[in-house]
Amino acid sequence: MRFPFPWRQGEHMAIVGDTGSGKSTLASFLLDRRWEYYVVIRTKADDVRYNAVERRRAESLNDARLRRIVLDPVYDEQIPEIVEAFELIWKQGGWTVYIDELFYVSSVLKLDFWVDRLLTQGRSLGITVVCGMQRPVRVTRFALSQAKHVIAFSLEPRDARALSEATSERLERVVTELGRHEFVWFYRPTREYWVGKLQDLGGEV
Repeated sequence: MRFPFPWRQGEHMAIVGDTGSGKSTLASFLLDRRWEYYVVIRTKADDVRYNAVERRRAESLNDARLRRIVLDPVYDEQIPEIVEAFELIWKQGGWTVYIDELFYVSSVLKLDFWVDRLLTQGRSLGITVVCGMQRPVRVTRFALSQAKHVIAFSLEPRDARALSEATSERLERVVTELGRHEFVWFYRPTREYWVGKLQDLGGEV
């Protein structure tokens, strides 16, 4: 199946869901079927597989042979390596970057300046930012306001309200009634939404 809405280079996406909801698996599926050049910023261990090479160092983004990269720096080097990756993405343009845990990267590692710059100014450089998050009320407002595509798994009422305020009032009820591994895909330009599962897009849970 084709994606329910067109997703073009330079259009940001937010994926919201609790741990175990399937947001990282969905992100892997979407990235692998849409983008030739992407970087995954991984800050925690997981079992999600990407069609990409794993690297510890951000300098790997300079290797023209590497088009799909999972940046997985060791804990003590996360800040300098992620900052360097963000700078290279900014200078080179054309990348799609998936920030797997937005709250951790922007608020715990204190890298909100680099994240916000990519979200607010990256489109002019052909940069697409995909933000994975658990709680929309705890992350930079730009993650939702700058996203043309917002995907959400089941949320508790407080987060559902925050999501609807940033997208559409209709979604507040929708996201609280979603089943296991079910998600809603909101497309900001037309304010339409689609509800389904990864299997409906041709993927596997």
